[in-house]
Amino acid sequence: MEDISLKIKNYKCFGDDPQGFDVIKPINVLIGRNNSGKSSLLDLIEYVIMPPKDLKGLLKNLGHQKREPEIYVAFPLKEDELKKVFHESTSGGEISGNHWLFAKQFVDRKITILMTNSNEKHFSDLDSDTDANMDRTIRYWEELGRRITLPFQGNKFKRLHAERDIQPEKASNNNVYVNGNGGGATNIIERFVNNANLPSELVEVKLLQELNKIVEPDSSFKDIVVQQYDEGKWEIFLEEEQKGRIALSQSGSGLKTIILVLIYTILVPCDEKLELDKYIFAFEELENNLHPSLQRRLFLYLRDLALKENARFFLTTHSNVVIDLFSNDPAAQIYHITHDGCEAISTPVINYIDKTGILDDLDVRASDLLQSNGIIWVEGPSDRLYINRWMELWSDDIKLREGAHYQSIFYGGRLLNHLSAENPEIDQQNLIKILSTNRNVAILIDSDKTSESDEINDTKKRIQNEIESVGGLCWITKGKEIENYIPKSAIDSLAENYEMKVEKGFGLYEVFDDYLKHLKETDTGERGKKRFPRNKLSFADEIRPHLNKENLSGMLDLDTQMNEMTARIKRWNNM
Repeated sequence: MEDISLKIKNYKCFGDDPQGFDVIKPINVLIGRNNSGKSSLLDLIEYVIMPPKDLKGLLKNLGHQKREPEIYVAFPLKEDELKKVFHESTSGGEISGNHWLFAKQFVDRKITILMTNSNEKHFSDLDSDTDANMDRTIRYWEELGRRITLPFQGNKFKRLHAERDIQPEKASNNNVYVNGNGGGATNIIERFVNNANLPSELVEVKLLQELNKIVEPDSSFKDIVVQQYDEGKWEIFLEEEQKGRIALSQSGSGLKTIILVLIYTILVPCDEKLELDKYIFAFEELENNLHPSLQRRLFLYLRDLALKENARFFLTTHSNVVIDLFSNDPAAQIYHITHDGCEAISTPVINYIDKTGILDDLDVRASDLLQSNGIIWVEGPSDRLYINRWMELWSDDIKLREGAHYQSIFYGGRLLNHLSAENPEIDQQNLIKILSTNRNVAILIDSDKTSESDEINDTKKRIQNEIESVGGLCWITKGKEIENYIPKSAIDSLAENYEMKVEKGFGLYEVFDDYLKHLKETDTGERGKKRFPRNKLSFADEIRPHLNKENLSGMLDLDTQMNEMTARIKRWNNM
């Protein structure tokens, strides 16, 4: 689906310049102020997946400045689609020679289809650098536009609105439809629990297990039941060890949101007899009334579903937790929706400037770091890349991730003198108080030793004592710096990509910049050839995939330190 583009113009707040999605990823996040146009982009997804019979009537009064809305869908052409129009048995006419031999050159080229509010499909454009003879062959492309099957056809669209609730409901003898406001949620659970033709274990075991994974340790439920009371209405009850059985209608809206998401992703597909990969879900503002830790666990549940079951999610949000969680995730993309007073614009968030624009838009403060489950202080950006890679390797049972389970903050080597882990209420030489940022803290410090006999300097010893005295973790590298943990076999593996042979590994107290400079590179004489990374950050980025548990085994104290680091982060997250 990453080859598919969806855009709309002249619809509600969107003007004549098409806005939408350049690609579709497993997780697609829309962030922006209220009334900026986020929900309107969800409309776009719905119209493409499940076009209403009367699209013209639906959009009649929704055109921007009374213009007619238009939807553009771009996707690669497949052989079977081209053969609907360009036949192997046909030759001549406007096309010189065999029609299929002409058309096969366009396989995997992108075609753009226009959907109008009259619910018709039209050929719009062909992205190709090969000869399409467009003037002579236009009638064939227009016929293809009318006959082509759009992406998502056969998929189901499910939407959960920002205003939602689960309430007691009267029994229904018909198949239950769960709507975007939460209506039908009680009845579908009742049917799965009490109907012999449906698997009750999906509620009593699977839904309950997933619920507890998200809400623990704040809550833990041992049973979920549905009972009937006055006026013949069914009510969902959750049972806790200490509190007993509690009616869901009397519980908080955050808990109801989580249960609605589980109903959509567990019960609805079973009820409709479809696999999860046939669904496109649109969830609006799931973070409402959810603590940041609950938000992380709920969004990670969706991410796992997207990757394991190939479902697709579109999420609108105002939460900075989502930015932390998905901003560097290859399975996700973030779009910033802005409105200039005249029309809305949809912009993919790609670089640092884009991300800071979102933070400004959402009025996120630096103090929001207090909400993070823990902070790892590192000297610079390359250290962060290594830590994140090692965290991935050493937590393979859970996959601890930056943004979800911890945050990284740079302190810069020379600035270490200005940090303190003493009680933040105690004034100490006007130093920056690490604990004021977050009470759960770990710090990685380069020893900067140039030989085994060198002593760790007083500043680093002070930081180590202060951090450890408050229960934090201080890791001073065994070698000179973090790069001394890189095994030669990983460097060899990277060097193969550049036709290089590395003669020696990186010494325990060697200066890494000097080591990189003196690595010899084979010059093939090819212009524009990608050069071996010669600075610490680009090298860290490229070496990461070559680091694994096998080649890191026995590297100084790395295993000991990472076992302790992952154990700390699990405790921070109550795992």
